[in-house]
Amino acid sequence: CMFPRLCKPFSDIVFEKTKGNPFFALEFLSSLVERGLLEYSACKRKWIWDERRICSMDVTGNVLYLVSSKMNGLSEDIQLALKVAACFGIKVKASIVEYL
Repeated sequence: CMFPRLCKPFSDIVFEKTKGNPFFALEFLSSLVERGLLEYSACKRKWIWDERRICSMDVTGNVLYLVSSKMNGLSEDIQLALKVAACFGIKVKASIVEYL
């Protein structure tokens, strides 16, 4: 657990980069860990991050890459259903999803 005064700047960066989207936030955090920009220090018993490098990251391309790589891992039928569902906008009725 971190005190809000210590992690607020980091949480602001994550919110800004992901526009508050929880899926993107999780993917973004995972990518930070993979790149070594966010890591847990066992000896300090806290998370540490490189704020300057994280702020300078271009997340738009990153998020698109993350989403497209996840989409490519889905079956063709699921991909087609998602493409059709996307045409309905942000909300899709359950009956339409069942039909797809």
